[in-house]
Amino acid sequence: MQWLNSQRLLKAVKRINLLNNRNASSNCKIICSSDIEVAKKNGLPIVALESTIITHGMPYPDNLKTAIQVENTVKKKGAIPATIGILNGQIHVGLNDEQLQTLAKSDSTKTIKCSRRDISTVVAQKLNGGTTVSATMLISNLLDLPIMATGGIGGVHRGAEKSFDISTDLLELGRTPVAVVCSGVKSILDIEKTLEYLETQGVPIIKIGETNYFPAFYCTESLQKTKVPHRVSNSEEATKILKAQRELGLQTGLLFAVPIPTEYALDPKEMELAICNALENAKSKNVSGKNVTPFLLEELNKITHGQSLRANMALIENNASVAAEIAVNLAKKCFQSSLNDSVSKCILTSQRNPIVIGGAIMDTTLQVKESEIKDDGRTHAGRSRENCGGVGRNIANALINLGLNATRLISVVGNDQPGKAIIKSLGDGAQTVEQLSNMNTARCTVIIDYKGECRFAVGEMEVFSSISPHLVKKYQSYVENSSFIVLDGNLPLDTIRYVLDLATCSKIPVWYEPTDVNKATKVFKAKSQWQNVLHFISPNRNELSAIGKYLGISVPDNKLSIDLEEVKTIAEQVAEFIPVVISTLGSQGVLNLIIIFYRSFVKPLEVIPFMIKKENWLLILWSFLAYIPPYLLFLMIQKKHTM
Repeated sequence: MQWLNSQRLLKAVKRINLLNNRNASSNCKIICSSDIEVAKKNGLPIVALESTIITHGMPYPDNLKTAIQVENTVKKKGAIPATIGILNGQIHVGLNDEQLQTLAKSDSTKTIKCSRRDISTVVAQKLNGGTTVSATMLISNLLDLPIMATGGIGGVHRGAEKSFDISTDLLELGRTPVAVVCSGVKSILDIEKTLEYLETQGVPIIKIGETNYFPAFYCTESLQKTKVPHRVSNSEEATKILKAQRELGLQTGLLFAVPIPTEYALDPKEMELAICNALENAKSKNVSGKNVTPFLLEELNKITHGQSLRANMALIENNASVAAEIAVNLAKKCFQSSLNDSVSKCILTSQRNPIVIGGAIMDTTLQVKESEIKDDGRTHAGRSRENCGGVGRNIANALINLGLNATRLISVVGNDQPGKAIIKSLGDGAQTVEQLSNMNTARCTVIIDYKGECRFAVGEMEVFSSISPHLVKKYQSYVENSSFIVLDGNLPLDTIRYVLDLATCSKIPVWYEPTDVNKATKVFKAKSQWQNVLHFISPNRNELSAIGKYLGISVPDNKLSIDLEEVKTIAEQVAEFIPVVISTLGSQGVLNLIIIFYRSFVKPLEVIPFMIKKENWLLILWSFLAYIPPYLLFLMIQKKHTM
């Protein structure tokens, strides 16, 4: 999986299915953007971002420019930015450009600097609010977002022994399990007292960098060269700590301290002098409470002639980059853990029988060498070959060859030489194949042209009527204990109905292989139960057209063959009914779709056309049928591969 492709995939999955309830109802106080909803459902890495830096931290348009740059930085690292803010009393997670613009241009005296204590009031009174670190942590935790980025956290104010002015960010870090990536505490605060307070709250403080000196926001280290107890060298090591914290279920936050990039760092002595001047100005103007920090930041910008603002913009962007790296690494590790769990489960379930129920045939293929086939009774030059076939038999054989050795085929053959050859070809997989003394093995003669395209076929398939509900009932324990069921279109309608009932009761997913255009819609006619268990379908382009027409989808009329764009359009709409749609294209390619694939088989939102090699098709088959649960099954697009 290439993590930098997550943004590309998100663009594909923005087609929202209303049945998935992606948009919050009007009664819901937290509204997630479609990007965030999709990312949450699929375990993609998300970085939460606070919004007071937009509403109270910087002047317009620098605040908007910074917000956009920060989001772009997160995206470039392969994560999804989730800027959190409150607009008209609604909490939004994942602000769009218009919403960012609204907050950036808002009057800071009328927009609330929203901490934990303010959220309910701002929501109830339908006000606008920029979320502080504490509010952002709180909302992130409600949505199980593990990490956020900010410039610097609030802390213990200078002179707190008299004013008792201590930021609620510190209390939040002590009780809310969200990691915060920052450049330490804002330099205007008392750094040493802040670290003491965090220690009392039991908050792990981890420096990411070459030294264990705690960064001082605008400066790589404080004037006092304050040290922290823990240090890691990079985001990968930081991720391990965050993962351990979450696995242990510890209910405190984590503080990852990242120094400002050296090229933007300011001198600690000069900044200390500037801060002292700004504090004097605040005192003389009687500025207090939550107005102190915005006032001091504005004063510092004036005193440093814009240097502090440029440093602030640089450090928040850098922090967002580090947070995104941690989020991506964490998502990878969680995926790997889930994959390992899934593999161990697959080892157990592979002892259960994957079941294929369908036809077993002795195939004769006649390929005409001439470029044109005439139907005037002439003899055409060609060549022939005979082999064991049948859609059901072929799928069972492929699964066995892929390592699913417990696969069984429920089918029937005659007590004749072709039947014996078919049974021999499957080995143990033929334990559930019945030999009938009063019937001939099914045979099919296929005429293909010089390009390898099937022109028509002649079938002797009467034996398939014996693949009856009675036969399936004989092997019902295999079906009920199977990990998945593959049905082909050769089955009688009653048999398909019976199997769908079994699959529904046992909650077993079904794959339907249509086999030909006349049988493509048989599974839909069998019973409405298909809607509960039919998760995979693999038609060719003509079968896909027939399925689309049956499902009420507009398909081209009077065309012998639909083109690639038409295949894509129809497949996208069929995918609204069936989670995974795979379409074969004959000589144009074995497979023409990338499927956005979800863990629990919720509906996919997009299918993307492409061509792959035959060997990759087998890998896809394995991935689906072995139930590996990736975030998204993503195959690199190739321009064209022929058979």
